[in-house]
Amino acid sequence: MTRDIDRRTVLKGFTLGAFALGSVVSLGSLLEIITFPNGQKAALARGVILADKSLCSGCRICEMVCANFNSAGRNSDSLSLLLLEKDYLRGDYQPKVCHQCADPPCLKACPVTALQIDRQRGTYARVIDERACIGCQKCVDACQRYFRPSRPRFDPAKHRTIKCHLCFGDPQCVKFCPLGVLRLERSEKGLLVGYPVIKED
Repeated sequence: MTRDIDRRTVLKGFTLGAFALGSVVSLGSLLEIITFPNGQKAALARGVILADKSLCSGCRICEMVCANFNSAGRNSDSLSLLLLEKDYLRGDYQPKVCHQCADPPCLKACPVTALQIDRQRGTYARVIDERACIGCQKCVDACQRYFRPSRPRFDPAKHRTIKCHLCFGDPQCVKFCPLGVLRLERSEKGLLVGYPVIKED
C-alpha cells in the first residue's frame, strides 16, 4: 500500500493540482448575502473545503477521521460526511465534499428548519441541528438533484440526516490528509460556491 501511494505521489508530482478555483469567487466587499428569486436571503458561507483530486491516492484517511470525529467512534465510511468515489482499476479517486452552496437546496427543502447557517462559529456552513431533524430526508433528495452522491446522508441508527459542518471550523479531513488533497478556503466576505455556480453530473 505504501509503495503504491509513493509511486502515485511521484507521478502526480509532475501535475499541478487545480483546486477548482474557477468555482470559487471571493466577493470582497460586494456581497455577503445572496437573495433568492423568491426574496429569501441567506448569508454566504465563509468557509468551504476544496479538493484537488489529482493528488488523491485513495488512502481513505479522510473518511476514517471524519467518521470517527463525528460519530462518537462509530468508525464506518457510511458515517463519513465526506465521500470518496473510488475506481481502483483506473486509479481514479474523487473526494466528494459539501460545497456549502450559495443557494443551498438542502436548507430550502427542510420542512422543520433543522438546517441552519452556523453563524456562531463564524463558518456560516450549512449545518443540521440533529435535535430538530425528523429524518424525512427531503434535504438528501434536494441535494442529489444537483450533486451525486448527495452530501447530506441518512444515518439509520439515529434516524437523522447528517452532513458536513466543517468540524466547527477545524475540519479533521483537511488536518489529517497526508497528501494535501484537501484544504479549507476562507473568506470573511463570503464565498460564492456550490449550487448554482457549479453542478456535478
